[in-house]
Amino acid sequence: MKLLHTGDLHLGKIFHETSLLEDQRHILGQLLDELGKDNYSALLIAGDIYDRSIPPAEAVEVFSAFLAETKEKFPDLAVFIIPGNHDSAQRLAFASSILRRQNIYITCNPEDAFTPIIISQKDEKVAFFLLPFMAPGSLQAEKNGINPELPLFPGNCPEAPGKSLFSQEEMAEEASRRFKEILKSTELKNIPAVLVSHCFTLGGAESSSERIFIGNAEKIHHRLFKDFSYTALGHLHKFQKVTDRMYYSGSPLAYAFDEAGSDKFFIKVEIDAKGTGFPVKTTPVKISPRKKVTRLKGEFKDFFDSQKYSGYADDYLEIELTDKTIRINPMQALKQNFPNLLSIKQNLQYNTEETKTKIKSDERENMDPVHNFKEFEKYLYPSQPDEELKSKTDFFSSIIKQCTQKEDAGEYEA
Repeated sequence: MKLLHTGDLHLGKIFHETSLLEDQRHILGQLLDELGKDNYSALLIAGDIYDRSIPPAEAVEVFSAFLAETKEKFPDLAVFIIPGNHDSAQRLAFASSILRRQNIYITCNPEDAFTPIIISQKDEKVAFFLLPFMAPGSLQAEKNGINPELPLFPGNCPEAPGKSLFSQEEMAEEASRRFKEILKSTELKNIPAVLVSHCFTLGGAESSSERIFIGNAEKIHHRLFKDFSYTALGHLHKFQKVTDRMYYSGSPLAYAFDEAGSDKFFIKVEIDAKGTGFPVKTTPVKISPRKKVTRLKGEFKDFFDSQKYSGYADDYLEIELTDKTIRINPMQALKQNFPNLLSIKQNLQYNTEETKTKIKSDERENMDPVHNFKEFEKYLYPSQPDEELKSKTDFFSSIIKQCTQKEDAGEYEA
């Protein structure tokens, strides 16, 4: 049975004040194209459908149109959706009972994750479990006792039945314990089981575009879900393998400049439901973005006067300038050559022996603000005319004198 795994769509994302909705519509078109290339039985979307809990209306329209076209083209395809930590579970669950009749399954309450959805294709069956992002208190302990196979955390202590759980660690352990019991049932022990989950596993590679947990308290160990034939994960934006049977598909677009140059993928998953141990084969399906996200580094003249970087004119760009002086409003100047320039960093490169003034502590104490201002101006604009420097320094000196006079006269209040 063939499945297609994706997640972290973040529809409605604003990237450096630029809407990515057209880019996201382009990616959803590629997702539809891939679904048409093979006999897929299910599409797995592992959370963060939208970028905000209250998404813009245009983003909702884009996803609605995508689902409508998916069902029109592939009426027998099962679609499995869970909310991530960016989504509002209640809003995403709207009309889920009706959509279920169209083979579109949206599970938004973690307490509903333990009822399998079994789909069949020819003589193969696969059970699907949908575990959405677990907000604090969204899962309760069902019984007392410690899971003997999970001596992984110092807090692995008995919980009273019915007690609400609040940490990702506690809720993941409870979910693991329930899954283990369910998978032993007569109905499920002889068919492969797939889990779709939105969580942060220990050791996962992070990106600055995610809402990152601080420390390890909200990260979970992948062994908690080792009983599944395949686990389709969402939350981390970089495509990565956790185990042979557990992957993050990553986001389909780069949503931060630290992801520049990284390839993005959907994951084609093939499960042999008849083979011993239910063998799994995964194949990354490369995505072609509408515009690439690129970081460049160089001097202002290389971007402004030459064609050295002209091949990047259509990319979403972050440029780091290495000039020895600060440029005034370089963004406006470079936009004419790079209309999708979104970020500029000015990284002053200087020779400390030549340009960095070494000042002894006793000399520093005797310096007055006017002298500091003059030296700073000379450092920023080493080629400015002497008369311009004198004019600025005189003006700054007059302001200092006025402030000093008012302070001496007691005109300032604490």
